[in-house]
Amino acid sequence: MPKLTCLCGENINLSPIPNPQGFKLVWEPLREKLIEELITAYSVAKSEQEFEDLIYKLLYPRNSEFPQVYECSNCQRIAVFASASDSQTTVWYEPKFKEGTINSIRSLVEISPDEEKAQSPQSDYDNRATPTLKNKLSSFSRGKNRDK
Repeated sequence: MPKLTCLCGENINLSPIPNPQGFKLVWEPLREKLIEELITAYSVAKSEQEFEDLIYKLLYPRNSEFPQVYECSNCQRIAVFASASDSQTTVWYEPKFKEGTINSIRSLVEISPDEEKAQSPQSDYDNRATPTLKNKLSSFSRGKNRDK
C-alpha cells in the first residue's frame, strides 16, 4: 500500500481512488484550455461511450499535466508532486489558516448533501464558464435518446 510520510510523522495513504486527501492542481489558463477541449470532445463524439472515453483521456492523460497534491489530515501540510507518478514530493507547504475560518484545504471543497442543497449560487466566473458545457452535456443525452 503506497503511503507518504508527512513532515509531522503522519502517514498519508495514497491507495484510495479517489483519494479524500488528494487534489489535482489546475493552472487557470490550463483550465480554460481543458474546457475548450471538453467542448470539442462533445462535438466530435458519436456516442456517449466515445464521449466518456474522450473525457477520461483529457482528465487522466498518460503524462499528467496536473500536479498531484495531498493534504495531511494531522497538520494540514500540503505535499505537491510535479506529476502523480513521481515517487518524491517536489515541495511541502505549511498553511497558515486565519483563526475562526477553515481548518483544511479539503474543508473548502467538501460539502455535505444538506450543505449542497443550501449552497449559494456559483460565482459570476463559474456562471460564465460552465453553462455551455452543461447545456451540451444535457443535450448530448437528449440527442442520443432521439437517435434510438
